[in-house]
Amino acid sequence: MKISRTLFCLAVIGLSALLASGQKKTSMEYLGEASRAYSSGDFKRAIPLYEKALGLGKKERKLERDFWLVLVDNLGISYGITGDIKNSMSVLEYGISQEPTFPMFYYNMACGFGELNDEPNAIKNLRLAFKYKNNMIKGERFPNPETDSSFKNFLESETFQKALAEMKAAE
Repeated sequence: MKISRTLFCLAVIGLSALLASGQKKTSMEYLGEASRAYSSGDFKRAIPLYEKALGLGKKERKLERDFWLVLVDNLGISYGITGDIKNSMSVLEYGISQEPTFPMFYYNMACGFGELNDEPNAIKNLRLAFKYKNNMIKGERFPNPETDSSFKNFLESETFQKALAEMKAAE
C-alpha cells in the first residue's frame, strides 16, 4: 500500500496544542499523535492512536470531514503496511459505509486485494476508486496503480492491463 501522501498534513496542522494535563484527549489530539508517528514511518505506533481517535469518533463524530477521512484512510494504510490486511480491510469497509464516494477507501481496498493476490477484487475496487476519483480531498493526487507495489503481481496480467486501460479511458 502507498503511504497517504499529503493527508497526514491535514491532521498535524490542527494539533499544535494539547489539552491541559489531567483532561481526556480528544479524537483530534489522538489523530495528531498518530499522524506524527505515521509520517515518521512508525505505523505500529500509529495504529493504536488512530484506533483511539476512531473509537471516540464512533461515539460522537467531532472531526471535520477531511480529518475523519485522513484518520480512516491512514489507519487502513497503517494496518496494511504492517501486514494486517484483515484489519486494514475492516477499517476501510467501515469508511466506505460512512463515506461511500471517497475514492481512497476503494483504492486501498484494491491494494489489500493486491497484497492477497486477488486480481478480480483488486480490479473491482480500482474501478470504484476511479469512478469516485473526483471526490479526492482538495490538493491530494490520485495514485498510479501501475507504480504501486501492491499491484506488482498483476502488472504482467493482460486482464489487469486491460482493466486499467478501460478505467483511464473513462476518465
